[in-house]
Order: sequence, then structure tokens, then C-alpha cells
Amino acid sequence: MSLFGRAPRKRAGGEEAPHIKAIFFDIGNVLLRFNARQVLRRIAAAVGRHPVRVGQYLWKSDIGERIELGEIDGRALYGLFQEELNYSGDYREFCKLWCDHFTLHRGTAALLKMLTRTHRVYLLSNTNALHYDFIREHYVFPSQVHGAVLSHELHLRKPDARIYKAALRIAGVRADEALFIDDLAENVEAAQRVGMHAVQFTRLPSLVRHMKALGILDGR
Repeated sequence: MSLFGRAPRKRAGGEEAPHIKAIFFDIGNVLLRFNARQVLRRIAAAVGRHPVRVGQYLWKSDIGERIELGEIDGRALYGLFQEELNYSGDYREFCKLWCDHFTLHRGTAALLKMLTRTHRVYLLSNTNALHYDFIREHYVFPSQVHGAVLSHELHLRKPDARIYKAALRIAGVRADEALFIDDLAENVEAAQRVGMHAVQFTRLPSLVRHMKALGILDGR
């Protein structure tokens, strides 16, 4: 049984499915699982602070946004942790603390690999240089895709419409020729407003069903 449809397929009712040329995958909690609360607890333990305090520092202020926009690099972030959170570890220990909390979602990673045979496949992620360098070193999928659209490189973050438009330019496709997959509803809705097909990732079976409905995967 072939997983991939070669000819245009019909939706229920005879409507022709759109011709998807490019597929964009978010990284966090799509390709790599992580638990934000557990990450905060680890960091909090390392700096001797309550997880709520660390969470407020990273995400309730603008520092989380500045990290993902590439305004704060790894060394600068390390310095902030030393100065503002009294972190006492060395830079190598800090990098491990900041990065080593991902678990590969083998199902979506395998799906991505298969899709690269028939479609242009890209990463589209709010991330930072430390995380992405770690991911490239420890996981295969960044080397399998046709490109990566990363917030810290473009200095744009989802759900800003400009990052989706930049992704479409990089892939050389129209919005209606692209599918975007993300775990956050606000990012999915922003992509849809740009005109992209978009789906919120919850579980692999529902993603596969959505792809079949779009004619990306063989529905037989």
C-alpha cells in the first residue's frame, strides 16, 4: 500500500483536494516533546528559586521573546542567569541545563522523513541558537528537511504574520499550496489568516487523517 497519493484526490462530495507543495513543521511538542513545567523545575532547582519565579522571569517579562528573536545569544543568556538568578554553574553546564530536555516524537519524525520524498518540507519554529544547535547535534531531522525558518535567525516570531510570509517566500509556494503544523492554536490560526492550510498537532493519527483529507497521504 502506497502512503503517498500521486494524482489529485477528491474530497468527500467530489471536491478536489488542494495541491500541497510545501509542509512546515513546528519543532517543540510536534517533533520533539518537552514539558515546560518540568523544564522550569529543573532550572529553578539549579538556581535555588521557585519555579513560578523562574517562569515569571523567562516568560512573563519580555526576555523569553527577546531570546526567540535572537536579541540575546547563549553567552548573554548565561550572563543574565548569573547576574539575575545567581546561577553558579559554568557555561557548559548551563548549556546542558538549557537544552537537554527534549524527547523525540518518533512518529512525527518518521512522517517528516517520508514526506521529504514527495514534498518540500521545512521547519518553522520559535527557537533560539542554543536550542537549535543542540537539536542539530542530537537529532537527524534538521538534516532531512529542505530548509528551516527560525525565529532567532529572521528576528520574527510566530504568530507574527511576517514569519509565515517569509516561510512561503523561502519555499517558493503560495499560501494555499502550504500546510503548517503546530501545537499552539494561536500559531495555527495566524497561519490560516495568511491563507495557509494549518492544523493544530495533538496526536499523530489525527494529523495523518488531516493529511489524507488534503490529498498529501494516500487515504486507501
